[in-house]
Amino acid sequence: MKKTIHIPKPSYPWPTIKSPISETFYEEECNWYDTDYLFMNPESLKKYKKQRIVQVGAFMSPTTVDRDQLRPIGRFAVYITTFDDYVELMPLEELKIFRDRIFEVMTNQDPDPEEKGILRQMAAARKEWLASGMPQFWIDRISTNFYKFITYGIMEETPFKFNKTYPSLARFLMIRAYSIGMITYGDLIDPATGFALPEYIYNHPVIQRLVMLLSNIIAIQNDFASIRKELTIESERFNIIFILQHEYKISFEEACVEGIRIHDEFVKEMESLSICLPDFSPYQKEVENYIYHMKLMITGCNSWYYEGGTQRYNSDGFALTPNGQAPTVIDFDIKHVSQK
Repeated sequence: MKKTIHIPKPSYPWPTIKSPISETFYEEECNWYDTDYLFMNPESLKKYKKQRIVQVGAFMSPTTVDRDQLRPIGRFAVYITTFDDYVELMPLEELKIFRDRIFEVMTNQDPDPEEKGILRQMAAARKEWLASGMPQFWIDRISTNFYKFITYGIMEETPFKFNKTYPSLARFLMIRAYSIGMITYGDLIDPATGFALPEYIYNHPVIQRLVMLLSNIIAIQNDFASIRKELTIESERFNIIFILQHEYKISFEEACVEGIRIHDEFVKEMESLSICLPDFSPYQKEVENYIYHMKLMITGCNSWYYEGGTQRYNSDGFALTPNGQAPTVIDFDIKHVSQK
């Protein structure tokens, strides 16, 4: 009989809101795969259709009930996730070229017909946001943050994965905050609420720290939710449980406890900052609403992992491993359990 390892589920002092339209985009999502993602492995596309990635948009923006307002958010959830999988072990020089082209398309250019279809998805989202009234300065912001997601996240991870080495914990937390994609995904709060934070507010150190906390919290949340999958990928290094095991020379179970402790400290800091904000007049209410939706992103994402019905993190539900090899077999079971 296999040993069962219990993995704690993160918990939060904030509400979880259920979207009334979370089940409405599956047909469109499948159509996106069939038209704009044909450059990817066909077997991976079959599995993406079972992962319900588009649902992330509704879970993390649960107060957005207009389908037209939510559609580009769902597009973004799909293209950032599939892009991350696709380029995980791409040579850096090739990735730089792709990164620069993505920035052009996300800001103002249309892709050529022969280019990868994922660029058409990015252009479609940009046009939908502009049509909904989002300003160009916000388009530039989300494009710049996507560029940073690639540059300071994915590209910083790649050497460790190629060399099969571990970063230090401090370096990991810095890289992972970018590579999880949540700094740029957090920009979706603006179109979800219909208000673009002015640049001087978005760049305030308190808001920037909250953005980083949002990303760190969801990064650790993701590491716990995806641990079953990542244990089967031989090249995987960027999971806080693995990092803690390596740096502190502790057991898997002890690393889980320490990972949750670090996560909970980030949660406490976010709550402490959110109850003592600077004066952002005349936009104080809008800033408070922005931070409220940050918290809804965190609880909504956590809910999606365990209640959304995704097969992304099941043993047979995720796309092919980056090196194209079959997943490694693990000789124990994993059960996610709520914290008391």
